[in-house]
Amino acid sequence: MGLLYGLYVPDWQYEVPIKDTSSSPLNLGSKTYFCFPMDYFQVKCGVRGDVGPACNAVGMIDRYIIGIGHLHQRPVYVRTKECSVNSPDYGPVPSNAPSWCHAPFDPEGILSSVMACVTCFIGLHFGHVLVHFKGHRERMLQWIIPSLGLVMFGCFLDGLGMHLNKALYTFSYMCVTSGTSGLLFTGIYLLVDVYEYRRLTMLLEWMGINALIIYVLVACNLFVVAIQGFYWGFPENNILSVLGIKS
Repeated sequence: MGLLYGLYVPDWQYEVPIKDTSSSPLNLGSKTYFCFPMDYFQVKCGVRGDVGPACNAVGMIDRYIIGIGHLHQRPVYVRTKECSVNSPDYGPVPSNAPSWCHAPFDPEGILSSVMACVTCFIGLHFGHVLVHFKGHRERMLQWIIPSLGLVMFGCFLDGLGMHLNKALYTFSYMCVTSGTSGLLFTGIYLLVDVYEYRRLTMLLEWMGINALIIYVLVACNLFVVAIQGFYWGFPENNILSVLGIKS
């Protein structure tokens, strides 16, 4: 949190290859290299504590350490109205778009990964409660009290101006999401382990056992591709079109 709001972010520049242009060959000895024309962009910052897409400390640290060439080339902010004519979807960049619209940004950079690690340690604490406390009441108290504290503290920080921001994984976002997850976990524990309503959560149990497989199927679009393989007459007549989902 100190790095995000305390680091000074100076002006910076970057370059991107111009699309729809041919490359010119450059012969150096026995090797031939192809050179693409580049566009240069200057981003004006000179601020501290900015959480916008252009001048945040998260992006600056990643550009210095990881390198701008290794960052995500299509960040989520290119879907905003400033950067896309088809907002909230991807689309062509408007002619009067700000200079940062073409810049790469990695939502899973160094500072964001640090906050994600903190979230994992909170989950580890919940697991330790299961090991060291045997009674249902003691376990639930050990979960509810810190979870409520995290949610309230995160909302308090948001009110002070440290807003919830998923792309930057801010401290307030970490507090609210971790606390909400803890309360939800406590509710499921009460339902399943205390009152033994297991039939109502059979689907959730199956999803928890096969979480990695579900993530791969969804994140890599394997599930969608598999569904589109079943059609009648034409490939467009598949299950997704019946459900009103564009394939």
